[in-house]
Amino acid sequence: MWNYSYIFPSFLILIVFVSYCLYIPRINIGMNRVYLQLAIVEAIVMIMDIVSSMADERYTSFTAGQLYVLNDIYFITFFIRAYLFFLLTEYILKVHHNFTKNLHWIAYVPFAAAIVITVSGRMTHLVYAITEEGYKRGPLYDLVIYSCLGFYVIASIVLVVVKRKNLPNNTAFAGAIGYNLTLLLGTILRKFFPTLLLLDTFCLIALIIIYLSFANPDFFYDLKYSSFNTNALRYYVDEIKSYKDNRYIAFGIHNYTEMRGVYGATETDKGLNLIGQYLRNEFKDLISFYHREGRFVLVGAGDIDSNKIIGEINKRFKDPWIHKDTQMYFVLDFVQTAKEMTIESPERRLNAVLAVLRDKVNQVPGAVYYVQDSDIEQNEREVYIRKTLKWVTENELTEVYLQPIVRSDTHEIVGAEALARIKDQEGNRIMPGEFIPVAEQNGAINQMGEQILKKTCQYIKENDLEKMGISWFNVNLSPMQFMNHGLAQKYNSIVEESGIDVGLIHLEITEEAMVDQMVLFRQIKTMKERGFKFVLDDYGKGYSNLDRLKQIPFINVKIDMAIVRDYCENPDSLLPSMVQTFKNMGFTLTAEGIETKEMADEMQRIGCDYLQGYLFSPPVPMEEFKEKCIALKKT
Repeated sequence: MWNYSYIFPSFLILIVFVSYCLYIPRINIGMNRVYLQLAIVEAIVMIMDIVSSMADERYTSFTAGQLYVLNDIYFITFFIRAYLFFLLTEYILKVHHNFTKNLHWIAYVPFAAAIVITVSGRMTHLVYAITEEGYKRGPLYDLVIYSCLGFYVIASIVLVVVKRKNLPNNTAFAGAIGYNLTLLLGTILRKFFPTLLLLDTFCLIALIIIYLSFANPDFFYDLKYSSFNTNALRYYVDEIKSYKDNRYIAFGIHNYTEMRGVYGATETDKGLNLIGQYLRNEFKDLISFYHREGRFVLVGAGDIDSNKIIGEINKRFKDPWIHKDTQMYFVLDFVQTAKEMTIESPERRLNAVLAVLRDKVNQVPGAVYYVQDSDIEQNEREVYIRKTLKWVTENELTEVYLQPIVRSDTHEIVGAEALARIKDQEGNRIMPGEFIPVAEQNGAINQMGEQILKKTCQYIKENDLEKMGISWFNVNLSPMQFMNHGLAQKYNSIVEESGIDVGLIHLEITEEAMVDQMVLFRQIKTMKERGFKFVLDDYGKGYSNLDRLKQIPFINVKIDMAIVRDYCENPDSLLPSMVQTFKNMGFTLTAEGIETKEMADEMQRIGCDYLQGYLFSPPVPMEEFKEKCIALKKT
């Protein structure tokens, strides 16, 4: 009656598969729990499919009651399997938190109703019946079986399509669609070829697709460091969104890059593996994760004694980590969530912990930093700025504001500085002091710099600079931009495409850019050969000295506004002497931050050639700059 040629080999493969799943370490997250449940239920379904089918073929050897029990168990696990595949889709798409209790009850209805109708069959015979002639299908067999299967498969496919943005990439989307289409095909074949027992084989294929796409332990466990990885950490935190009481302890190796250089990459990795084993064996109530570049995160209940745990870890780290003949000593930096925090979101807490561990604690070796609500808010502000910068740079929406530079003796406008400004998607302005450090950190400063230069060149091309009294435009170069080896070529290309005289562009670099002298000299030499001129910005704020200044072809030095303000409030001989020294070296001088007439007069008296500041004009949008020039001429 039934053909077993497909189900027997499928069952053997599944047994090996389930055994392997039980052996490999798995992070305790919903997706892995459901997947393991599904694999076990699938094994039971296959067993019961074989056992019940054989019993139905030999119905004379069994009582009707025994046949009903065997078939009922098969159908119950059959319907549960359909629901578990749908539930697994929810976890893969991370939408399990989004469904209300009512929606979850709706998801239970098809398989629960199908089980009730089927199990009551010995009285109603609606789905199947055991008669004197053996197993017989009931009038509602197709409706109950395929309505249940169809509901979950189609609902899963719709969910994947609608929520595909929740998946990390197109490969994951293909996997999610792939296993659901496999189930749909298996359901169709079961309908048209019921005696072949094909659905079990297609369910096994679906399980394998899910394993390869989502549930492979290698996605979550790093054997190299004997710890769960960052991917597992993110999934785990997503699972505990509904819980209030959880705490993180994170630590990183102080000066990790330097230590890696001291011990070598291979030995350091072996040391990290020993640390991972120690954490897993010593703190069994906590889950340990490795988060790149020598950082570990421990997650536990809100009432853990974190100070005791940190003390034990520090005590262990006083002794060396030994691999073969290498003894490795590490100093740790700790971060933990403070007990008095009011923000309960596990995800928000984790993001702040990781941000602090990355950006702050390396300043003091062995420090313990307690993350507060303010750290979370600051981290989220930075994330918001990074997203805004991505949107701005991708759509070339960096705005250019121009601030006039005037002669110190006549206050006639002679030049302008091009400054970057950005707004978010709602039109809210973000201040330069906030977005520039983030842009330098994530590399967006390179795209922003190119956009500013391009728009400045376009402005020069479209306006009569002689009538405006403008002789040059200063464009800022960030220290991070000097690390871009294609800087000279890119900037030269932008100027050439605009068709303007490259001599109209003066590039401002800050003293911070002068730290890496070799890179600085090489870039400036190449760009000077292409016709660019250079201005040193914010002198007095950074690291430069006169010997280094003599080696770089600056045409102008801008004195930092803090130096200017300090001198105007407390005059001495230092700044006038410095100004005369610069002038003797052939530099012109610009005083920044001029806010009053008295400041302007004093800077002119000590020898500054140019002035810049709010006394003359704040930075204004490009479209308003021409009117500003006219207004300054009238005054």
